[in-house]
Amino acid sequence: MQTHRYALVGGVGAGKTTLFNALRGRRETPRKTQALDFDLCGAMDTPGEFISHPRLYRALITSTDNVDTLVYVHPANEPECRLPPGLLDIHSGKRLVGVISKCDLADADPDAAESLMRRHGIHGEILRVAQDDPTSIERLRQVLHGRAPLEEKYP
Repeated sequence: MQTHRYALVGGVGAGKTTLFNALRGRRETPRKTQALDFDLCGAMDTPGEFISHPRLYRALITSTDNVDTLVYVHPANEPECRLPPGLLDIHSGKRLVGVISKCDLADADPDAAESLMRRHGIHGEILRVAQDDPTSIERLRQVLHGRAPLEEKYP
């Protein structure tokens, strides 16, 4: 099977590291990502500061140059988006997958998060995940590794 390299990008506290661990089958407590984190299959977890601080956009662009898919992660309980329009379009030809994280929280509003993401340029399918929902994590894993079409819906 071909390896599909992807990078998780999003703001500070979006749940990227928790998702990165879940996709790798790890249940460890996430720690603040201070630098790029890679796994042996080509997946990458990026610091939230890469999105939050314009002076670090260059680091985001450079570090994601060799991935096949950019995964923009936005928490279901965050009403603001710091993603500048067009930032993730810099690499033409890359697949862009939207992920709404933290859908299991009491203050989660995944519909509002999806609307916000659409206004910021995330087009196509947006998947909703929760740390304690193995079905949602497996669905994302299948999409990222090319075993399921992005357009396929799940309950």
